[in-house]
Formats: sequence, C-alpha cells, structure tokens
Amino acid sequence: MALIKLTGSVGIGGKNTEKDVKTIQISLNKILAQIPPTKKLSEDSRLGSRPEKSKTVDAIKLFQKEIVRMVRPDGKIDPNGKSHRKLNEQLKNLVPAVSVFAPLPVTLKAKLKKKLFQYEGKIPHMYLDTKGYVTVGIGHLLKDVAAAQKVPFLVRNTNTKATTKQIKDEFELLYSKQSLKGQYATNFKSLTKLIISEAVINGQVNKHIKIFESELKRIYGPTEFLSFPDNVKLALFDMIFNLGMSKLKNTFPSFNKHLKAGDYKKAATESSRQGISSQRNAYVHYLLSNA
Repeated sequence: MALIKLTGSVGIGGKNTEKDVKTIQISLNKILAQIPPTKKLSEDSRLGSRPEKSKTVDAIKLFQKEIVRMVRPDGKIDPNGKSHRKLNEQLKNLVPAVSVFAPLPVTLKAKLKKKLFQYEGKIPHMYLDTKGYVTVGIGHLLKDVAAAQKVPFLVRNTNTKATTKQIKDEFELLYSKQSLKGQYATNFKSLTKLIISEAVINGQVNKHIKIFESELKRIYGPTEFLSFPDNVKLALFDMIFNLGMSKLKNTFPSFNKHLKAGDYKKAATESSRQGISSQRNAYVHYLLSNA
C-alpha cells in the first residue's frame, strides 16, 4: 500500500478534516489483524461530536499502545509524528495475501516463456547440459533414473508409452556420453529413441516458473518482488533459471544490493554470468538498464 499523507492531526484535539480522518480509518482497517479485538471501522470520514468516544480513536489508542509502544496513548496522529511514521511502516510491510500468491500476468508469462524457449531450447529428447547432467525439455534436469522414469516419455517412432526399462537404458546411455557435454542439445537426437510431448514440456516450464517465482519472493520479499518493474522480473527469472536460488542469493552480493536499493542500472553492471552466451547476458543487462 502507498504511504499515507496527512494535512493535519487526526484524533483527540486534532484538526480532523474529513479527508484525513478517512485516510486513517482506511489505514487502520488494513492492519486490523495487528490490533485485536478492533473490528472494521466505518470509513465515513467522521469522528463525531465527541472524538474521544469514537471507535476510530479507540483504534488509534490501541495502535499506539500495541504497535507504537506508547506508555500513555493520546489518541491523536500528527502529520509526520511518531504514530504517523509507525503506521506508514506497518503499511509498507503489509503483505497483501491475494497479490502475493496471484499468478504472473499472462502477457509477462508469455514473454518469459518465449525467452526461455530461445535460450534454453525446447528439446523433446534427452541430452546432456553443459555440466554433463541428463536434461530434457526446457532445461528440465533429470537427476537420476528414478526422476527420468517419472516423466511420461513416448517412443518416437510409434508414439507409444515408453517402458521404465527403455527410459532407464536411454538415461544411462546419455549419461555415459560425458565427452559430448556442452554440445548443442540437438546433436544428441541420433542417440535417442524417446521423446516428450509439447504438453509435457509446457507443463514442466509452468512448474519451473511457479517454483522460481516462490524462490524469488523468498530472496527479495513478496511485496518487494511484486513491486519490481516487469523488466526486472524477467531478468530475475532468467538469472534464477540459469543459476538456481542459492547462487543468485549468495554469489551476487553487489547485484542484490543495487537491486534492493532500486538502482537497476548499477545492478545491470553486476548481472553478468559465466557459462552462458554473451547474447543472454546482454539480454539481462538490457532489461535491467531499461527498467
């Protein structure tokens, strides 16, 4: 929620303009969970002829006692006073439950998937990534045979369901070709007989996006992540997809410092990653520089 501004005091002995009173009523209603047993206030812009008897002032006093930690709550919020600043602090840190768990906008998700297809490839068969791990689809890592057997592979020539043995044999064949790691994923097609469908690939990438969104919110904070410009979100998704949560969080201290400070141009200068194409690094640099 945006920080609130007051033109005058609200409460006992305050100026109590209708606009300011309503602002305080709306704000206190946002943090009711923190000042029980207060019930939702009427946002009517009024304190009545005897403000000291109003429910709004009761809520102000309780807020001052429980949150501001005032020994003698005075029931008045002054512009830029201690209670005003503390109320803004609570509103700033408030996490809107619906927004935090809301899915990414369709247009943003489409842009993200398009770039992931471009940089990770959309490979229906098993291949070795640059580190020698067996992978399929859009960078979907298969850590072992058991993980591979959970994927609904099909036999390419017959479009029938692959058996667990067929999956095991192909996984072990690919893994044995470590000398080929780092080659284009399409180069491994001749070694394979199994594929996954377009629907499975899309399902995998949607799951990855959901997981990475959750991890990005853990790194930067739910409301902070949601407040980032779309370009910054796209850049972060690309980085976490390539690096993983731990590396993004722990091995890019300057990048994260600038990002959290809102200096996206400086963050861009610290965003370069090793082991990926210069084109992909340039893409993330552009996103951050133009956020």
